[in-house]
Amino acid sequence: PAADDAAQALARAAPRLPGLEILGPADPPLAVLQRRHRRRLLAKARRDVRLQPILKDWLGRVRLPGSVRVTVDIDPYSFM
Repeated sequence: PAADDAAQALARAAPRLPGLEILGPADPPLAVLQRRHRRRLLAKARRDVRLQPILKDWLGRVRLPGSVRVTVDIDPYSFM
């Protein structure tokens, strides 16, 4: 599915910076929800890393098909 291709493209383009670790892509517990395929990546950063501009640059550099939607959840309560 397009979700796999998009997740792999994002992983390949992930920034490699000190204090930042990008994990994934991985299937969430509910990999298909309402007939939509989902994948997730986790950006793990030290507190002194300004994550928002890094994410904005990273996501802006990857061209994704119109059928793909990227959602960013800052400090997720649950990683479901």
